[in-house]
Amino acid sequence: MKTFSNLGLNDSICKAMQQLEFDSPTEIQTRSIPMILQGKDIVGLSQTGTGKTFAFALPIIQNTDENKFVQSLIICPTRELAEQILLEIKKITAKIQGVRAVAIYGGADMQHQVYSLKRGANIVIGTPGRIMDHIRRKTLKLGLVHTVVLDEADEMLNMGFRQDIEEILRNTPEERQTIMFSATMSKDIMAITKNFMHSPTTIQVGSPNTTISSVKQSYFVCQKDKKKRALHALLSELPRGRTIIFCNTKKMVDSVQLYLKKMGFMALALHGDMPQSVRKRVMNEYKSEQNNLLVTTDVAARGIDVKDIMHVINFDLPQNNEYYIHRVGRTGRAGKSGNAYTLLNTPEQIAEIREIEKKTNSKITASSLTLDGYATETTPTQNKTRGKKLNIKSREKRAIIAGHTTGSRYNNRININGSSKRGTKKRTLRKTHQTKKQTRIHY
Repeated sequence: MKTFSNLGLNDSICKAMQQLEFDSPTEIQTRSIPMILQGKDIVGLSQTGTGKTFAFALPIIQNTDENKFVQSLIICPTRELAEQILLEIKKITAKIQGVRAVAIYGGADMQHQVYSLKRGANIVIGTPGRIMDHIRRKTLKLGLVHTVVLDEADEMLNMGFRQDIEEILRNTPEERQTIMFSATMSKDIMAITKNFMHSPTTIQVGSPNTTISSVKQSYFVCQKDKKKRALHALLSELPRGRTIIFCNTKKMVDSVQLYLKKMGFMALALHGDMPQSVRKRVMNEYKSEQNNLLVTTDVAARGIDVKDIMHVINFDLPQNNEYYIHRVGRTGRAGKSGNAYTLLNTPEQIAEIREIEKKTNSKITASSLTLDGYATETTPTQNKTRGKKLNIKSREKRAIIAGHTTGSRYNNRININGSSKRGTKKRTLRKTHQTKKQTRIHY
């Protein structure tokens, strides 16, 4: 059986991996680590969830000395992924002297990052835009960098970072070692390998542009105006477990989260418009299992490395094959099984999912849902007769039960026990919920 010590890693790193309960390397680690330790340029093509982070992080740590200048630069597409890589490196280097890693990304305090860099970071992990900001400010100097890693290269190119990546590479020494990891191969990636890498070796684990075989994939067809009901029905039928729901837009993330809360599901939301502090809190809640249901855009498709994700649900059909691969790749990691579901509502989308099935070399089966008995969003009926005496108690009780108290003109005046009082909304809501035995579902 292969061990980490067989790959040429030193005792300190092998002991750290043992303490983290990683006994044997994955295939991508076995094939990549010895070549990276030798200083060779590589292009690693591997499905997500196969251990790519340790494949480049372990040799980088070993090749880092105690000098307080930037020796290795890791470029990744999202702040969540930058934080995740930093966390993994800190776990390994907890008892290793002289290695200091720093993450720099947009949405965080620039002055704090400048201070961290000035203290002497020898490994820097960052997103392309923020790395460029620091280069322009001259707070990040890359003249002595010997290793550059492009992690999730295909996603960075999809997000429009090609110009930034090329500019960053031009600011590093030409004789550097360049390492690229990606789940898919595209023309843009091939162009970068040709222009900025030195005779790279391609290491391919599994077939490129494919989904993980351990993930069971299905799709459901429903009317567009019943998609949320279909989602409600699906969540109600699935076994309880950590779940991610993907939407294509930030607006839809907020809409789906609001609907699920009305239906009794405690759902978290994550998208790019949220402040960094909120995004960090959401991820901490999700990782610590305080809440197992997350609604998100593709910003999280690459940045979440959470164990034991049981279900991935595409509320919206992904925009391309690569997004589908990376969404599905959030489950079925490290050899475990998982489930992926997609909601469709037009013949064109059915044709698209069949095309994705063909191009990703996967099996996506058609399934059905029964929507009978599952609630849908409703709008409270407005009273058409102005000035007419209203039965406030009756109307508010119905509104509360339906979950539509917000925005009502009667929020501040609710009839309790035959008397009209102000400022009693919370007490009334609590009482009504207890009466109707309504409970929140912690998914």
